[in-house]
Formats: sequence, C-alpha cells, structure tokens
Amino acid sequence: MTKHYTKSFTPQEKQAAIAKYADHIKYSARYSDEQYEYRHVCLPKPLVKFLPAGIASEDEWRGIGVRQSPGWQMYMRHEPEPHVLLFKREKDYDQKHPPLTERRSQPQAQQRQAVSQNSS
Repeated sequence: MTKHYTKSFTPQEKQAAIAKYADHIKYSARYSDEQYEYRHVCLPKPLVKFLPAGIASEDEWRGIGVRQSPGWQMYMRHEPEPHVLLFKREKDYDQKHPPLTERRSQPQAQQRQAVSQNSS
C-alpha cells in the first residue's frame, strides 16, 4: 500500500531536504523498445514526501532535484517502492529535437550578429 503524505511542509523544509539528498538520487541506464526509451530514478526515501501520490508533473519531479535532459515524462511509480519513479521519452528524442543552439542555421546567426554590431 502506497503511503500518502498529507502533512504540509514549509519551503524551507523542502529546500533543506533537497540540498541534503539531491546528490543521492540514482539514475538507471536507459533501455528501450521500438517506440520509447526508458529509465527509472530512485529517490532517497526522505524526498518522496514532497511528491504527490501517483504521477508527478515535470515541474514537481524537477522541483525535488531530479535532473534529466528534455523530453522525459514520468509515466508510473513502482507501487511496491514509491521512491522508484519510471520515465519514458520518444526514442531518438535528441536527434528529433536538437537543442535550440544546434537548430539555428549559420546564415541566421550571422544576420543576428550583424544586427547586433550595427546597433552597438
């Protein structure tokens, strides 16, 4: 049975816990099927109380110190161990969605630089 926390925590209590335990978050290697790549994240148990029951939003899981590249979505919590969060994202996400800096074409970057120099 999943433990549901109903106690409210102050922002200071939450920040202190994150500062203390964020370096202890464990990330699995990625594994995949034909459609998605997956990974699981094991939280230190004291951080679990800062997440809602069930699926957490990206802002919520990032807000307790989970750090991942873009595109990951939490899709499940391992019921026997609620500190284990399961994530997935579209396979080849990085190739399909390169960072903004890589998407800029060279001519556009040169145009911006010229405009910037002219306005100085």
